[in-house]
Amino acid sequence: MATANGSTRNGAHGVDGIPDPERNAALHTRLKRPLFRALVEDFGPVWFTWCMNAGIIAIILHQFPYQFHGIGVLSTIAFMIDFTLFILFSVIFLLHFALFRRQAWRELIEDPSALGLFASWPIAWMTLVSFIALTVSQASWGGHAFTIVAYVMWWIGAAWVLGTLLFVVIILINRHEASHAKLPPVIIIPTVGVATVATIGGLLSSYALNISARLAVPVIIFSFCVAGIGLLTATVLYTILFHQLFANGWPEPEQIGTMFVFVGPMGQTATALQMLGTAADTFNRFGGYDKGTFLTMTAAMPLDIACILIALMLSGFGVVALILAFSGMLFRLFRRELRWTVSWNAIIFPTGTLTTSMLMFSIEMNSPFFRVITAILLVFLLIVFFVNLGFTAWEIFRGRLLVVRENPRVKKQLQEEQKER
Repeated sequence: MATANGSTRNGAHGVDGIPDPERNAALHTRLKRPLFRALVEDFGPVWFTWCMNAGIIAIILHQFPYQFHGIGVLSTIAFMIDFTLFILFSVIFLLHFALFRRQAWRELIEDPSALGLFASWPIAWMTLVSFIALTVSQASWGGHAFTIVAYVMWWIGAAWVLGTLLFVVIILINRHEASHAKLPPVIIIPTVGVATVATIGGLLSSYALNISARLAVPVIIFSFCVAGIGLLTATVLYTILFHQLFANGWPEPEQIGTMFVFVGPMGQTATALQMLGTAADTFNRFGGYDKGTFLTMTAAMPLDIACILIALMLSGFGVVALILAFSGMLFRLFRRELRWTVSWNAIIFPTGTLTTSMLMFSIEMNSPFFRVITAILLVFLLIVFFVNLGFTAWEIFRGRLLVVRENPRVKKQLQEEQKER
């Protein structure tokens, strides 16, 4: 007779003429995988959030208003963690698609969470651009050559991030209907990526060693454009995601950490605007270019002031989103449903974007208040980073994360066949 999936069952001959004992034995053989296959087959873009998190902490440490002896070393260590993990994870992720092409592609485009997290890869790349611009180009063994390297990497990253945003939006339109499917908060990460392009563009134009106005101004202009793309696209997604919150309540306990993603678009866009305004005015990139009516020293100062004003508004919304995220965590805590999951990796980078915005305010206003807020948020980020590190190491040691020998796809198939019987 016919089974639910269209195959045929014929008494003792099982499914499609294969005896049930033989089929079950084959499935159970596939259930346990070698360690390397388990690592590569299940590897997902969520692991690039570790690179993002290390990168944003490194940037904050490098620009931290309370400098002390050794903080530069700590920043470099964080950047090196970012760099090492990015190389390692990129190799594994490329192997994932090379060895499991159809399965990897299908699992990516059919899972909105994987689609949103797919942008973590190019965002991690952009944090490496900041590493080269801030640290390597300024090192005694670095120099202007690494400024050019960072410049080229930035344009590559800009194309990569924008391509990822368009890819995610098109796939969502083709395969997912927001009215029928509940979109996860991480779907907004590609817009954070676009804002990150603008932020790193401002940082590159300001701090890369001996970057000329001729090189910096195209980056600044393009960064303003992509900041608008990220902010307005995020606004559309905010509408959908907040509607889901009002209709369905807080995310499930396993996903409550993703509430912090709501901070990202506003925090990163606010940082981007401040970085770009500073590059145009304080670092005199517009004055050095001096063409037309906009790209001049005269226009740079009011532009910088306007960027600070808009950044204040966006940061205000970011603070509200941060309070909502903490409220969701407390809600689950009071109901004794709060427990660590991989979604806690989504806490650091979005909160870090708001921290960098506060840091920029502390510089622009010479404000002790914003310096203290920056310090408090940095301590929070470091605590969460090490909590995540501890739980992640423990889960990997127990064989429940990263390298899980039991194949979840085969396990699901066995459970479905048992239900059919």
